[in-house]
Amino acid sequence: MKVILCASIVLLCFSSTVLAGEYLTIATEIVQKAKSECSSFEGGKFNATEQTITLHDFTGDGRPEEVVDASHFSCSTSASMWGGSGGTLLWVLVDGKAYEFLAHRWRVVDMDGQEVLLLAVHSSECSDMIGPCYRALVWSDGFRTIR
Repeated sequence: MKVILCASIVLLCFSSTVLAGEYLTIATEIVQKAKSECSSFEGGKFNATEQTITLHDFTGDGRPEEVVDASHFSCSTSASMWGGSGGTLLWVLVDGKAYEFLAHRWRVVDMDGQEVLLLAVHSSECSDMIGPCYRALVWSDGFRTIR
């Protein structure tokens, strides 16, 4: 019952903040797939918080895109279903397409009116195994890494 209640609350939060129906469908599919994966693994109980989906305008068109953050998912029978030492899954939904990333943490910062997605990623993405590593991504007909 708790799982159904929580999923209902999360989905209600999504529908009250989402501007375009196609994004709701993709976000709902991601959450429902996660719930299904959890329940199929030893009958796990799935939970998602209200912070699972946030809105950010990466394209600059005035319509915010959704970010689905699996670090806000939990499954009673698995501690690492959506992530591990490389990070946790993160999806950014733009124009009906889901862009998938793996990150330990993430943040969006405004740089002169351009929203930049900052990802704290595994150090191997910086060609070494020492210290922290970050990726900065901007939208330009797809996500581009800032160099």
